Amino acid sequence: MLNNKLKFMLLLATYSGVLIGAEPDAEPVNNKSKAAEPNATIQLDEIEIKAKRRRIITPLPGVPIDKATATTNIQSATSKEIEETKALNVTDFMNSTMQSVTINDYTGNPFQQDLNFRGFTASPQIGTPQGISVYLDGVRVNEAFGDVMNWDLIPMNAIESLSMIPGSNPLFGLNTLGGALAIRTKDGFSDNYLRTQYLTGSWGREQAQFSNGINNGTVALFTAYNHFKEDGWRDNSPSNLRQLFNKGTVRLEKGELSFSAINIDTDLVGNGMLPYEMAEQDRKQVFTSPDEVKNSLGHYNLSGSWYVNDVLTLSAMGYKRRMIQSAVGADVYDAYYAAQQVWDPINYPGADRVNGIFNYMDLNQKSQGYTLQAALDLEKHQMVFGASRDSNDIRFLQSQLLGEINQDHEVNPVNNPAFDPVFDFAVYRKILRNNLTGSSRTKSIFLFDTWSPADNLHVSLGVRWNWTNVKNYLESEVGKDPYNYVPADLQRLRCAVPGEPAQNKGLFTCSTGDYDYRSFNPSLGVTWEFKENVSAYTNVSRGARAPTVIELGCANDKTKDNTVGSTNYQQGCSIPTSLSADPYLKQVRSTAYELGLRGADTNLDWNIGLFRTDLTDDILFVPLGRKNRGVFDNFGQTLRQGLEMGVKWAWGNDKFSLNYTLMKATFESSARLVNPANSSNSQNSNGVNAQAYVDIKPGDELPGMPNHIMQASWNHRFNDKFDATLSMIMHSSSYVRGNENNEHQPRDKQGIELYDYIGDGTIPGYAVFNFRANYKVSPGINMFLKVDNIFDREYSTAGNLALTPFNAAGRFMTGTNQASSEWNNTTFIGPGAPRAAWIGLSIDWNWKNKAFKD
Repeated sequence: MLNNKLKFMLLLATYSGVLIGAEPDAEPVNNKSKAAEPNATIQLDEIEIKAKRRRIITPLPGVPIDKATATTNIQSATSKEIEETKALNVTDFMNSTMQSVTINDYTGNPFQQDLNFRGFTASPQIGTPQGISVYLDGVRVNEAFGDVMNWDLIPMNAIESLSMIPGSNPLFGLNTLGGALAIRTKDGFSDNYLRTQYLTGSWGREQAQFSNGINNGTVALFTAYNHFKEDGWRDNSPSNLRQLFNKGTVRLEKGELSFSAINIDTDLVGNGMLPYEMAEQDRKQVFTSPDEVKNSLGHYNLSGSWYVNDVLTLSAMGYKRRMIQSAVGADVYDAYYAAQQVWDPINYPGADRVNGIFNYMDLNQKSQGYTLQAALDLEKHQMVFGASRDSNDIRFLQSQLLGEINQDHEVNPVNNPAFDPVFDFAVYRKILRNNLTGSSRTKSIFLFDTWSPADNLHVSLGVRWNWTNVKNYLESEVGKDPYNYVPADLQRLRCAVPGEPAQNKGLFTCSTGDYDYRSFNPSLGVTWEFKENVSAYTNVSRGARAPTVIELGCANDKTKDNTVGSTNYQQGCSIPTSLSADPYLKQVRSTAYELGLRGADTNLDWNIGLFRTDLTDDILFVPLGRKNRGVFDNFGQTLRQGLEMGVKWAWGNDKFSLNYTLMKATFESSARLVNPANSSNSQNSNGVNAQAYVDIKPGDELPGMPNHIMQASWNHRFNDKFDATLSMIMHSSSYVRGNENNEHQPRDKQGIELYDYIGDGTIPGYAVFNFRANYKVSPGINMFLKVDNIFDREYSTAGNLALTPFNAAGRFMTGTNQASSEWNNTTFIGPGAPRAAWIGLSIDWNWKNKAFKD
């Protein structure tokens, strides 16, 4: 919750600013006419007008690089376009409006979805291969721990514009592989309005938004506040967000100074995917709960620009950021059957109910850095060059606690007197699994020049150098199951020392890592307007992403032998619940190519283009086949390529838009994974002691990436007061995680196999239609209606292959032992939300005109 200090800041920025909110009234005009000579010549004073420089898509203010000269298909949106969609968050907006964008909902919470662009992902989930950078006012806000992106930490009503920049642009090239999302926030000059909005409707959703932008020509203040809460459409899935954004801006004769503060507290429950056979019975139920994440953010940014002359602008920015995250994930205890062999029913009555486990995580991240930038606006060159430094420090703790799953699939702590608090302490006490501290330091130099040898020809050349150091210190428990703990183990909760007797050996493997990475990432592109309002463009760029602290903390150790029966095996990780030693990982390298045409006229905008990105040493989470554990490892080569096109046109009272993408994201190297839930695994044919290997071949498609993507919308204005929009989102089928070789098929168990295989390992294609309407009650006062999934289509956006202990009715199947159980390998799905409707009211007041906004 926001503390009293933050509430005071909100009130101060909102109300005390009214004192400077309106510009002083103009001086009275003397209307007394003067006698004029009939043929007199009126001599006016010469007035020189200098337009204030405004950035479009540079990290800091400087040269206004026009999107029309861009050598890639940059997609942008203004605050007005974002507000009109009534989108809940950034992923919701981009999924419905932008080319080559899809989402995967693995968590079951609308603020924790994966955003995919051209086969690359920005995700809040650790273990997902990350490839998209997100910049907020020049600060890269992907978290240092896993490079993840927390979408709940971006307040929508504070966004002035956003731009999706493909490839690895040197200006946004820090750890960027497939693209960069650049977001710019509002200030009291750009948004001189008082705005309020309230929304309510399905699932107990309520959202109250408030913003106020005021200025007196020199000083401006802007405040945005958003409070969102809902019960969620699935069982036990509430969300609560409080977001506060404040910015103060001072405009001087030769420059500008700005300070912004973001303070956010969120509490999100997303109970993950569901076995598809359970979803057929009731899509609202959950697999296990709770899966809760609490985020607390303090983000502070000080930036300034000095307009040295008409040619040169110098800019600087410094930031500090702290994100604290606590999470609890309830799950099925995967060692359930082994525990039952120890806890016999005579001495431990009721022990068969100990079938769940809590995974606790506490994460503390501190980030700070600065960027220095110079921009030159010459007759034929627009140049930006600068340097930056980014530092991150991380502390991560992870622990586990046993639990019991009730009939509603809620996991509760064990409360059974059969377990002795001393001897069976591991039943009641959290077991520390990992204590990780780490840091990363990156220094960068970047240069970008747009050369215009002719008015219709533009050549862009850029380069970025990155130097990164990553350090780790890890204390990792060896993976001993709680049921195996005995009181003597309390004396072994320390780092193991070489040569110790096995019975006294410490239970923690302790290691350090210190790695350096360097990258040189050039970019070259050309735009040619060969016909009025029609341009051709092409671009090639290189990118790189250094491994993160978590990836190095769970990297594949090439010195280990992970074959069955080996005593020199690697324990592996159960992300994010367990880590291992710190072997080396290579940084990921990308090469992106793009070619296309675009045109614009009064009522028509269109584009069509081809794209391709080759990745080398992509970092993937690879299962080891040992108690669902795995490691991060470099994968040989992957490829994303496709065709994208879009058109927007207006005709009378109608506006239309249509986007289409044909894409294929594939593995381009052979690899061997371990996944016993994939029916094509080799375990049955190779014997009971064999690993369940799954072989990937070049050309196999990446999970979660549909081949066809389409978005369409039609807006009709009935009169000056009422308009309505019908929109569609269409995705073709895709493979689920675990089916990387694309060969999984449903079948009964065979030979030595223990479980049947249910589901075909794919997510069917779908089309979802949405509707919204807006009625202008009076100038500045609007009522709106939003209906999602108007045809109540049952669909899914994500999936995974895994083992389930529940039958189709959702009952936990105990069995007498693992071999005779009724557990099954199945296809888990991330079900899409059913039909829902919300109504709302918005009020906009224009401070400049002292009237409601028309």
